[in-house]
Amino acid sequence: MPLTRTLTELTACGLAVALSPLDIALVLLLLLGTAPLLKSSLFSTAWFLTNTAAIALLVTVGKSLTLSMEKGGIHQVGLDLFAAGALLALGIRELDPKPKGYEDLQNSWITKLAKVSQLPLALMMLVAPATLLLSPDNLFLLAKGASLVQGGHHQQLTEIGLIAYFSLISSSLLLLPIVLLLINRQLVQPWLQAGKSFIEAHSSLILGLLSLALALYLGWSGWSGLDGFTAIN
Repeated sequence: MPLTRTLTELTACGLAVALSPLDIALVLLLLLGTAPLLKSSLFSTAWFLTNTAAIALLVTVGKSLTLSMEKGGIHQVGLDLFAAGALLALGIRELDPKPKGYEDLQNSWITKLAKVSQLPLALMMLVAPATLLLSPDNLFLLAKGASLVQGGHHQQLTEIGLIAYFSLISSSLLLLPIVLLLINRQLVQPWLQAGKSFIEAHSSLILGLLSLALALYLGWSGWSGLDGFTAIN
């Protein structure tokens, strides 16, 4: 796969990982609390390192198992189509009308988020790996990112650069509010509060639409891979 195409698809996957409503809301909450820059920076750093470690591990495992992750390879096609089906089901579930008492569940989620921001720094940094790796969306996207890195058959140094690039893109929406706060705290703080309130109020809608969009993308990727489908020899 050409390097430019690998970068394009990695960018799409990384941005999809970055659009995690739970983690964005938590970073915004940290920026509105005590020691905002320290806490949000540590959380974002933990998120970046977890992405990097997860992708590197998946690439290593894929190579050791000699999985065929090039375009049209059986494992690449299978991963894309399986992930598309799972994300389609998740998106439909999130967009379904919520049962009676859902608002109470949502308020419980918001309360737990506020409690996380009050944890000691060491424990709070463990929240980033947990929220990243326990999300079905993110797991499929990490697997897709690893398949793109491995399937390109690039040199090792290039693969390391691609992994770092993916991790940076996937952390971009956590880093952006931190940078904006450094530039102009007085101007940005009301925007942070409004953004946090919006995510808290529409978390299911955001997650549902994101899951459906990812399902369409991965379904298209898997279907187009069937054109050059190659079975295991």
